[in-house]
Amino acid sequence: MTREKLGLYALICLGCLTISFNVAVISAIVPVISEDLMRTKFEVARIIPYYLVPYGFAALLYAPLVSRFRFRTVYVGMMGLFGLACLICARAGSLEAMLCGRILMGVTAAGAIPMGLIIIGDHFEKRIRGRLVGIFFSHAFVASILGLIVGGVMPWRLIFYIPAGLGVAVAAGFGLYRSGLLDCSHAGHTDYLHALRKSEILRVFLFIFCLSFLYHGVHKWYGVYLDQVYGFDQLTINMFVVLTVVMGMIGQVCGGFLSDLKGRAFTLRVGVTGLALSIMALLGTYGSVMLAAVLGLIALFWTIGHNGISTILTDFTDEDRPVIAGLNSSVRFISGGMGFILSKPFVSLNFGRTFFVFGCLAFLLSWMVPRIIPQGMKTS
Repeated sequence: MTREKLGLYALICLGCLTISFNVAVISAIVPVISEDLMRTKFEVARIIPYYLVPYGFAALLYAPLVSRFRFRTVYVGMMGLFGLACLICARAGSLEAMLCGRILMGVTAAGAIPMGLIIIGDHFEKRIRGRLVGIFFSHAFVASILGLIVGGVMPWRLIFYIPAGLGVAVAAGFGLYRSGLLDCSHAGHTDYLHALRKSEILRVFLFIFCLSFLYHGVHKWYGVYLDQVYGFDQLTINMFVVLTVVMGMIGQVCGGFLSDLKGRAFTLRVGVTGLALSIMALLGTYGSVMLAAVLGLIALFWTIGHNGISTILTDFTDEDRPVIAGLNSSVRFISGGMGFILSKPFVSLNFGRTFFVFGCLAFLLSWMVPRIIPQGMKTS
């Protein structure tokens, strides 16, 4: 790898780290923000879907944008506006101001992952792309853990001030970095509707929509759940969420091995079934160790299933794969935001019963796995 490419790769990894810094911690610090802004926890929890849904829709925009404009232009604008959005949230004196900032955060953050993957695909050798993609995504896990630690011991506004500064720095880096690789556009063509007209692709994304809806309808409530049901302080809540991030990293690795050794359908079935049973277990209340085990298993099985379905997506044709990458981010975030919004009236009545019902629905979904795997991939 040349020094020019190494510098470019470092920049896209910093972009991934920047947009991921406060993703995991947001659900954990809802109780603290609600006290500061003097609004109820369920009102403040709107900051979660106000990021997820705009992110989902905006994820569809960046592949067409970099086909029309230079990578440098799009990245500088995107990261600069992301920094501004974080600054709006950091200085917000009202929930309404924060919600405006969260919308802008979602729209701008949505470009970092698809554009990073496009750059890796366009400018790096095929034999090393797998490792580069793995390291690229590892920055998201590292950033999430750092954000959770900061959110647990420092004032909550810092989790917005830090990525605000990073966003401006990364934007400046893309603007000043001397590389012709950033002064070109992507040569590919994007047609999402054409891809969705294919029944095998449509089935997979309907499954992804349902699964993400159910998972985020549980996972994104952790901060309020641990505060209201267990009465934990902010640091303890953050440490529980750190545990889920770590278990998610382990599940991603386990899912990768299972997908290659046992097949995509087996891995997806194991992940979704384990996820469903673990979520159903939240019907009860437990001591700290048992609760940590249940939340850890939810994260573990979610990422095992995530790896199975993600590997299925990589098995589609070269023609469909770039479009599928954009649709994947879009569908996951839109459905996740909807799952969170529509679960709100139910969790406000009873967390345990709502989670149990979502777990039962996920268990029913696990039986649909053989129907959504495209014919040529059933034995993969």
